[in-house]
Amino acid sequence: MILFKNVRPIINGRLEKNYDIAVENGKITNIAINIDEKTADKVYNLNGIILASGYIDIHTHGGGGHDMMEGSKTALDEISKYHLITGSTTYIPTTLTADIPTTLTALENVRNYNSPYARIYGTHLEGPFISLKAPGAHPPAYILEPNKENTKWVWENKDIITRITVAPDQKSSDWFTTECTKNNIQISLGHDASIDDEINALTDNGASSVTHMYNCTSRCSRRTTPHKHLGLTEVGLTDNRLYNEVIADNRHVPNPLFKMIYKLKSADKICLVSDSLAIAGNHGGEFYLGSGISKQRIVIEEDVAIIKELNTYAGSVTPISKMVANLCQNLNIPLEECVKMGSLNQAKLLNIADRGDIKVGMLADFNTLDEQGNLIDTYLGGVKVDK
Repeated sequence: MILFKNVRPIINGRLEKNYDIAVENGKITNIAINIDEKTADKVYNLNGIILASGYIDIHTHGGGGHDMMEGSKTALDEISKYHLITGSTTYIPTTLTADIPTTLTALENVRNYNSPYARIYGTHLEGPFISLKAPGAHPPAYILEPNKENTKWVWENKDIITRITVAPDQKSSDWFTTECTKNNIQISLGHDASIDDEINALTDNGASSVTHMYNCTSRCSRRTTPHKHLGLTEVGLTDNRLYNEVIADNRHVPNPLFKMIYKLKSADKICLVSDSLAIAGNHGGEFYLGSGISKQRIVIEEDVAIIKELNTYAGSVTPISKMVANLCQNLNIPLEECVKMGSLNQAKLLNIADRGDIKVGMLADFNTLDEQGNLIDTYLGGVKVDK
């Protein structure tokens, strides 16, 4: 048995007073005051330090010099190491829009991979079912409208596909959302040029989040009549059925803008995501978003990844742990709320029962934090991670 002595755990979004936490076989078995040290094989006496659940990154393309679209064990090893040492103990590898064979190779690679580092929870398809009017860094040539023929591969891989980003203005996106919901695939809305009627139809059919709010999310607009419609940005901010993914790196979403999102959504409906790229955690050499013929070169300027040819942000190089610290220190958001946005909300969105909080029966995946939210150490299954 591993015993964590004298910690202040954040449980269900609340910072508790000193407790001891017992761990066996990688899971929490007891949370109590003054558990006898003699019953433990190993003791971490942490002297009143803050203990948070490991962060869950539900939107990330890579890190440590590699992109998940490479489709190799080496790529997933390095990405998993990067996430673990930056405090994300669980992550969902996210695809770039590409040709279907390349995408299937990446999915198969995740299916066959057994991570000794950060845990993988399925995959996130960020495309190909997005809008040609808002591709962002995704190659338009591979964008598809969902229909019964070109989605067969999705159902054949539903065991490894956890979530999919879909544009509501795509033809048949309401049908596709219904089918995904039936197959326990979570739908996030994004990369769109849609209006409220289209967005509401998908939300009614089970869509439950917005992909990287304020980045390729549609705004208030008109179509063919003078009538003004809300876009995904406005609907996402006001419909409480929808969680908002937010890249809180002070670049994709500047801090004053995050403050507005927080005011409208509260800490209960925000999921911090890194949207990290291969270049995250490794700033030397040349790096790309994606792999193969669809890859696009990325560079770092002012702490953010960009594709110069498109004059657009390509993704983040900031892990969730640094976003938590940023929000706590610079916006004075309570630390327990920042942690909630980094782990508990993601678990609730995806109905993950065994992580995202500190409770008996859950995985003993922890981060220790200082009062300002800075990451100190990470524990996977109760074992301290070497950095």
